[in-house]
Amino acid sequence: MIFKKISRYMALSSGDFARIFKDFEVPSLPQVVNKLLSLLRNPEVSMEEVAAIVELDPGLTAQILKVVNSAFIGLPQPIKSLKQATSVLGLKKIESLAVSFGVLKVVKDPATEGFDLAAFWTDSLLRALFARELARELSLDQEETFLSALLQDVALPVLLTEWFDVYQRAYDLWRRRGGRLSVCEIEALSWHHAQAGAWLAKTWTLSESIVCAIGLHVAQPEQLKELPFEAPVFVLVALSAQVPSVLESEPEIQAFRRFAESFDLSWQTIEKAACKARDIFLETASSFGLKVRAPLNLPQLIAEV
Repeated sequence: MIFKKISRYMALSSGDFARIFKDFEVPSLPQVVNKLLSLLRNPEVSMEEVAAIVELDPGLTAQILKVVNSAFIGLPQPIKSLKQATSVLGLKKIESLAVSFGVLKVVKDPATEGFDLAAFWTDSLLRALFARELARELSLDQEETFLSALLQDVALPVLLTEWFDVYQRAYDLWRRRGGRLSVCEIEALSWHHAQAGAWLAKTWTLSESIVCAIGLHVAQPEQLKELPFEAPVFVLVALSAQVPSVLESEPEIQAFRRFAESFDLSWQTIEKAACKARDIFLETASSFGLKVRAPLNLPQLIAEV
């Protein structure tokens, strides 16, 4: 199993999260998403069965049709029916969209000082689109890359909402000191939000690859290179985590460049992916129903390095 292999090399499961979070209420994905995930575990599932489950939720149906007709998918002709959408998109894209909408629906605004939900989703979506476009350029799994990058920091608003009384000391330390959030979390709590995010993804029965990509997104290049197999999707998600936040007054791109260079990633390919992510960002945010800020101009930052 991928998770067990990686756990031997990385601290994905340091601490017993079932015990640590025994009084922690895990947000449940919408029932229709859970049904769909269960159905998609059957290798012989049909498109008709998938469409029948999705149609149980008019909101999910409308969102999928909106996204399939957006620049996110980029089809030449409009799609008018869910049956047609499922046939065109395929099972992996349907699963990715359903999980994305499910998570967006259950993640609440912590209303915590210093936390900006619109900025959070701006950063998350830009990083996810960049990682997906990079995966496309490198002929890697776009759906797992996108979903992993989108959810890489999902534990943060959940922890600030559901477990603030304990998590606050790590969050306050990070706000005072700055730097990498995961370093402050380890110092204050002995675990970090990437591990908590992996645990959430596992609880939501997402794939092992997504669970591990979320858990490893704070890893440094030397740590990723220690893995017992090549993990290019994990590298792309971890690289996307190096993209500066829209909240940074003076975004610093050097760490991002050093990370890319350590894996010999083409700067031209990175620039192309960043431009595509920027171009489709606002329409994608609208189709996903996200309230966002104006995104960071990643292509300009890359060009200036």
